[in-house]
Amino acid sequence: MAFRFNWPEFDSDFYTDAKAQLETALNKGEKPKEIVDHITVKDLYLGTVPPELEILEIGELTTDTFRGIFKLTYKGDAHIVLQTKVQANPMHVQRSESLPRHTRPTILAAAQPLVVPMLLKISDLQLRGIVVLVVSKTKGITLVFKNDPLEGILVSSTFDSVTALRDFLQREIEAQIRKLLQEDMPVMIHNLSLKHMQARQE
Repeated sequence: MAFRFNWPEFDSDFYTDAKAQLETALNKGEKPKEIVDHITVKDLYLGTVPPELEILEIGELTTDTFRGIFKLTYKGDAHIVLQTKVQANPMHVQRSESLPRHTRPTILAAAQPLVVPMLLKISDLQLRGIVVLVVSKTKGITLVFKNDPLEGILVSSTFDSVTALRDFLQREIEAQIRKLLQEDMPVMIHNLSLKHMQARQE
């Protein structure tokens, strides 16, 4: 059985907390060497289109706890805007000398390392996956993907006109989003649900 659920207009406090959690996750661990600054979440919008859920299995249903397995499908209008700095690598100049002049990557052809600010937008998120969802009145919400759910995203940035950099960013961001969905998002959702529960109790 498939169904849609109400997708609320999330308030500013929720977005502030969600942006902070997302920013922490994006800056965790080792970044690609081309990214030389802190990644800042400038904008986060969860859109107006909710995901679709299809019930595959109900494992537990009590007055306190619900546990189920769902097929989740999402193709909505959410987006994220990030800001950071990237470094043009002079080593790329040597590699590109053999290419025709009109195909050489311009931003990477720097005589010295060049640090450039960058805005990056992630949109057109498409997900299809199996999730385990646990909702507890006392322990919050846990949501875990059992597979890699990412089917596609659109990555656009300040440097879309530079083919080499655009393709690199698309690959790197896709890899980071896959990791975030499977490793970091369950923690983010759980923490946000606990904070919401605490706010309601106060």
